[in-house]
Amino acid sequence: MTIEGLFTESDRSIVDRAARLAEGLVLRYFNLASDDWVKNPYSLLTWKEASSCLRDTNVFAQTVRFGSRKRGKAQHPEHKPNYYGILLQDPAILRALLRPQRHDLWTLGLFVLTHELVHIVRFRKFEVDFCGPQNEREKEEELVHDITREMLSGVENMDNLFSLYESRLRI
Repeated sequence: MTIEGLFTESDRSIVDRAARLAEGLVLRYFNLASDDWVKNPYSLLTWKEASSCLRDTNVFAQTVRFGSRKRGKAQHPEHKPNYYGILLQDPAILRALLRPQRHDLWTLGLFVLTHELVHIVRFRKFEVDFCGPQNEREKEEELVHDITREMLSGVENMDNLFSLYESRLRI
């Protein structure tokens, strides 16, 4: 952790390892092919790599979408489908690590990344509306949180993390 509240190279390495495990858990949960992340890659971004308009210190991460695609319309061959990314909000994550109920970056990173990868799969495979009305987005958020909790149940320190953040999390 740096004084500016941004990930160090060591922090990023921990987050990258957590992402690999989260990818495997999501593949297994949704019964996806082992090469699904190769065929449908996503970007993992931090504050250093993000535009200031995407920075939000009130959440741990957010799923972002690049490109556009209209449903139900034929695509021009030059148009690529939506491409998703996960924008980690370094300051919010690092602040959480300093709270009295200390978490470690590995556990919190695994939770955040699993949650965001579930969103990505649901957008791609289940045609959940990325820009749906607020009430639908809130329902989707609850569903994704429940799926994430089910997937990570039993992981060391995860139940403690869920109980601490359940009523306050905005992911």
